[in-house]
Amino acid sequence: MQDVHFPSLDLNLLRVFDALADELSVTRAGARLGLSQSAVSHALGRLRHTLEDPLFVRGSDGMLPTARAQEIAPRLRQGLAQLQEALSPTAFNPANTGRRFTIATSTYASAVLMPEMMSLIRAEAPAAELRLYGIDPSLSDDLESGRTDLAVGGFGRVAPRFDREVLFSETAVWAVSARHPAASAERLTLEALADLPQVIISVAQDRAIDGRLTEGGLERWVIWDDRGALDEALAKIGRSRVIAMTAQDAQSALAIVSRTDMAALAPRRLATACAQQYDLKLFEPPYRSPAIDMEALWRRDLGPTAAIDWLRSRLRAAAARL
Repeated sequence: MQDVHFPSLDLNLLRVFDALADELSVTRAGARLGLSQSAVSHALGRLRHTLEDPLFVRGSDGMLPTARAQEIAPRLRQGLAQLQEALSPTAFNPANTGRRFTIATSTYASAVLMPEMMSLIRAEAPAAELRLYGIDPSLSDDLESGRTDLAVGGFGRVAPRFDREVLFSETAVWAVSARHPAASAERLTLEALADLPQVIISVAQDRAIDGRLTEGGLERWVIWDDRGALDEALAKIGRSRVIAMTAQDAQSALAIVSRTDMAALAPRRLATACAQQYDLKLFEPPYRSPAIDMEALWRRDLGPTAAIDWLRSRLRAAAARL
């Protein structure tokens, strides 16, 4: 494999590569870049010739990157992000920006925080684009490469290469169907709770240790619970909880509870918003249940950037409205 002669390399080809690596589709990459499918295919052909590698091959689920493409993609994405930052004005004007901001976030944060967030962005930066996607095992790499600007979720210990900021704290409530016999009580007792089958909210319970998952130097909470407070309280009265189901997000859990005899511990803001829609009765936990901090996370060594600073300020403003 010969070295690439960089001075003669068309930098537009690198943008096509980055879009293909992200979208894994010639059609979607073209739509993202404002190019026709034939133009993207032509650019891919030039890149294949230059790098002496197929780079992307057709598979049953779209274009699949080769080993060489997987090696190039994160480094190229980081380089393009740094180049964009170097060419951006020092003073960021949201009213004139057409920048795409990418945030990795939980389903809960998307439902609770992002409506306020998008309201602020539409008012201040109408040409900007906000792209949300779920938090997955590639989060650390995505933050480091610049593919993701920020992450929002519940985090534990994180590597020194990341910075963090608490946006807001959330408490939990127990939800049951308003038609359940337990809903007729004024409060939920610990004994009554022990009798109720429970829905656990978890995105990766099979891989979690004590509700946490560590990947790439990031420890994040993947189970919405009370950090063992219920188990401790039940143990004191010689009882244990009955887990009947695991759901992947809080809204699904609340919808399931509304039609069954089960109960779910859910984030208060979302449960309150869904209570009327799903005909739920909400109860305070009959034990001391800790609040959960929802945080923003970003790459520390990115340095001061006006655009990301503005994005973080809008997150803070949206959180303050909750």
